[in-house]
Amino acid sequence: MATTNVQQPVKQRRSSGGKVGGPSRSYPRGVGVDFRKVSGLTLLNYIDHQGVKIRTDAPQGELAVAVARHFEQMEIDEEECIGGFLERLEQPTGITDYIRKTAFFDGHAPTLEVRKRKRLAARPGEQVAAKVTRTDENGSWILASVQRFYPDSETYDVQDEDDTSKLIRLPWTHVMRLSNGTEGNFTKDKDCMAIFPETTSFYRSKVSKNPVWVLDRNGIPMVKEIIVKFEDDEDSQGRTPNRRVPARYVIPIPADYFYEEADDVDLSLTGIKA
Repeated sequence: MATTNVQQPVKQRRSSGGKVGGPSRSYPRGVGVDFRKVSGLTLLNYIDHQGVKIRTDAPQGELAVAVARHFEQMEIDEEECIGGFLERLEQPTGITDYIRKTAFFDGHAPTLEVRKRKRLAARPGEQVAAKVTRTDENGSWILASVQRFYPDSETYDVQDEDDTSKLIRLPWTHVMRLSNGTEGNFTKDKDCMAIFPETTSFYRSKVSKNPVWVLDRNGIPMVKEIIVKFEDDEDSQGRTPNRRVPARYVIPIPADYFYEEADDVDLSLTGIKA
């Protein structure tokens, strides 16, 4: 059997062997709440709201320690907090007016592009393709899951599907949503990126056959798999094999995905036969 010469992922995969949020010598003893048992997303919400300074690639255990230290240093007047809460409940204006009066607005409405990106942003828990290196080398896009999207800065917090011990903050241009099989973006000879079998990294490839459309349970045309040829995947005789990849894990090249607003088109299934 011929062996293939496959370019290995540029990203070294690590096992998340240790327990996330395990015992830490630097965790303050005076804090009764164990923030190490809190989810990473909740910790990030606290850090962003309170303005806690911490490096962007900090693992969840480090986030918990930072939150605990900040929480320990806070001075809270319980009577003032409870009194202020009761006073707001007694105001006849209602919560809507209160929010309107206290909400911050800088006088600049978000642009159409920003509003669209916010509307189309990936949701927490959604699998995406994420670019985790500063270079464009083959394999720099990996499979990840979204933890949070920040509309103001248009950035994401994602977790590597192979290493969930830390969060990675990325600009929106480094995150692609995956296909649901109904878009019809790929035809024969189309350049794309796809997950190489038994890895979680996307590699440059080309569609080698026109996809086969089938009907799902609801009668909607969709593509379940796409046959591609990967770059640098030649066997000992110099031939590149066809490989079947689930359509969900085949994505456009970045130049096709992050198109300019003026080039935006309405992709539909008009004229596609099942």
